[in-house]
Amino acid sequence: MDSPRLRVAVLVRHYNPYGGGAERYAVELTKQLASIHDVHLFAQQIEERTPNITFHTIPQWLERPRYINQLLFSWFTRRATAGKFDIVHSHDMVTHANVYTLHVPCVRTRWTESHGWRKALRWLNTLLSPRKIAYLWLEHQQITPKKGKQLIAVSEFLTRNIVENYPQDENQVTIAYPGIHPKPPEKRTPEWHVQHSFDEHDFLLLFVANDFKKKGLPTLISALEQLNNRKIHLLIAGNGSAEQIQIPQSTQTNIHFLGVVKEMESLYSNVDALIHPTRVDTYGMVILEAMAQQLPVIVSNRHYCGFSEHLTEDEATLLEQPENSKEIAEKIDFLFKHPEDRNRMAQQGFTKSQSITWEQTLNQTLSAYNHLIQPSKPVHSP
Repeated sequence: MDSPRLRVAVLVRHYNPYGGGAERYAVELTKQLASIHDVHLFAQQIEERTPNITFHTIPQWLERPRYINQLLFSWFTRRATAGKFDIVHSHDMVTHANVYTLHVPCVRTRWTESHGWRKALRWLNTLLSPRKIAYLWLEHQQITPKKGKQLIAVSEFLTRNIVENYPQDENQVTIAYPGIHPKPPEKRTPEWHVQHSFDEHDFLLLFVANDFKKKGLPTLISALEQLNNRKIHLLIAGNGSAEQIQIPQSTQTNIHFLGVVKEMESLYSNVDALIHPTRVDTYGMVILEAMAQQLPVIVSNRHYCGFSEHLTEDEATLLEQPENSKEIAEKIDFLFKHPEDRNRMAQQGFTKSQSITWEQTLNQTLSAYNHLIQPSKPVHSP
């Protein structure tokens, strides 16, 4: 029997294929869903349009304060979707979806990790803050277990965080990892180094993030200062604020801010390694994307980064303490001095990346939809 073609509303404030990991996840999954269902996308900002998706622009009366904008987005999308769709699938904090994909740790984490007088002080501070009250209320509406609602997390790391803050059976949370489209890696461009004023023997280390501090850039810069190696250059891609990062004078000529890079595959294929010393990242799509371009990676271990759940020490260099600049310096220095190990790790990482696909993400998402559809009409992947 053919599976039913569903009317699916996807909610995300910023629909941007060049944004952060959560935005890019939402864009790719929406395209996958549109290949088999009637998909309508509701967003305040739409950076790309594709023919098989119906786009709806949601009014954005004000950008700040952000919590007011979030509440307005929830209200507008409720009015726009009520009673019109089989599935309302949100990647943002709203109060009315029946499927939520969660991308970031719970707001409530700050309170559950506090104890004694510190916890009491946090709650007092919250009661005096309309912003914090709004976010906690939205999160409670989003995550609290309820019949007719399904939660999707992007990693086991995030699933544990959800269950710790909003007690429920882990089996109630579907895990849908981000993926890639398997294909051969792009070839290195011989003239790329010259075009970008690098020597062919320079070691180019890539860091990709939008939140520079949370993803560990200050500690990484401290590690480069300790190395004091003129052949090692750090390339920083993303729309984070460079002005907030202090760069020692001794390393200024070896640190390069690139801004937002749209042709990331070309960048991956022409550098020597990716480093992601994040303090907290529920997944880390840039790691998978780099590995898919046969790039060796240095990443925080599974206690700090969700993607590291997939990795062994043969496939990546894992940081035990990403806030330890000495450890980071040692791991960078090892890759710099051992090209054979670097190449072996790159090959094994590439092999691993090819098994983590967007098709799997779609199938995992459809399994969550199945819980909301009549048992006689299961939703199947194509």
